[in-house]
Amino acid sequence: MTTRKQIVIIGANFGGLTAALRLRGDDDVIVIDPSPHFEFLPNIHELLSGVKSPEQLRLSRQRLLQRAGHRFIQDAVVELNPADGFVQTHSGESIQFDICVVAVGGVNNTFGVPGADEFSFPFKSVDQCHAIGNTLREKFAHQEQVTIGIVGGGLEGVESLGEILRRYRDTPGLTVHLIDSSDQLLSGLPARLGQAVQRRCRNYPVNFHTGTRVQAVTETAIELTSGENLPVDITIWTGGATAPDFLFESGLAPEADSWAPVHQTLQSRFFDNVFVIGDAAELPQPLSKQAYFASDMGECVAENIARFIQNEQLSDFQPSTNLSLISLGDLDTYLVIGNTVVAGTALSAVKEFVYQFNMARYEPPLSLLSFVDLQIRFWRGVIELGLPNWLSPRSLLRLGYIRPISF
Repeated sequence: MTTRKQIVIIGANFGGLTAALRLRGDDDVIVIDPSPHFEFLPNIHELLSGVKSPEQLRLSRQRLLQRAGHRFIQDAVVELNPADGFVQTHSGESIQFDICVVAVGGVNNTFGVPGADEFSFPFKSVDQCHAIGNTLREKFAHQEQVTIGIVGGGLEGVESLGEILRRYRDTPGLTVHLIDSSDQLLSGLPARLGQAVQRRCRNYPVNFHTGTRVQAVTETAIELTSGENLPVDITIWTGGATAPDFLFESGLAPEADSWAPVHQTLQSRFFDNVFVIGDAAELPQPLSKQAYFASDMGECVAENIARFIQNEQLSDFQPSTNLSLISLGDLDTYLVIGNTVVAGTALSAVKEFVYQFNMARYEPPLSLLSFVDLQIRFWRGVIELGLPNWLSPRSLLRLGYIRPISF
């Protein structure tokens, strides 16, 4: 008879949760995360405009994992000892494991810029983006002039800009500054995509500052290395993520602020009984930090855990096609597949379908509560995203227009 193994999963968003839900009840699975909620992070930018609420982007981890027959512990892991096979939680609980999956993600990276941690809003979670949305609404309610600074011209920066324009572009007194150290927006993607975003914003009060870095952030200004001093009422920091100290402290990463190297099987290069997935993993051929890659890794690692227990050869992780859907509020949506980019507002329906489908995939409507939640998500999407297009003849005409940007 095979002895049941104890499997501990640290972190329960896309990678960790997917792994847990794919593991069967043949072994004891314990999932640890300090937050009670799974968060659908690809759509958190919509909290800035209010087309999504926090509840729409969250699922109960306890409910999902209990249904799968696993144990959920809402706590933070403060120590991982792979050699001795145990983790220590903040509350003092020590948990032994035979196999550990690390899916801790990244943390906000302000690159040591003075004042950035103190005076800017991070953009990494539902609570953080909800706080930005509330702050924007308060400022527009009480001020005639509102100037917004967005640090970072990557996916998060562009999508946050789109939601600000969705909600406030017709509000007098709006000014937006978007700053990026690269010479183009959405660096790493086709250059024409960044140019298309800038062209789409040319009729709105948006100023792009590319090829310059933030030197300091104060409560009322952003200072650039170019010498410019930009007065702002709120600074949104979307400038990237870095590895948490936890990876280095656990011996999974060779140095501080570095991701954990793994084999193509997602097994740690330093400990055979540890797998690392999601943003925390550094594969032999690095991948962009995307939710769908993390989900794919979760599925692969669940299969490899079964193989590891049976002393079988592990499977290599095969990433899916690198595909991105990037929204600029209700102004445009861009589909990126390799070097191919097409654009059109109709693609916003595809992005909404991806959200609706994946939320239902993680929690199928098998109970009254989950069915009601699904209905709320669906009809809120219809009201907030569908009706504005259906009630505007101009928007309806634009829905059928899909245009190429880059090939």
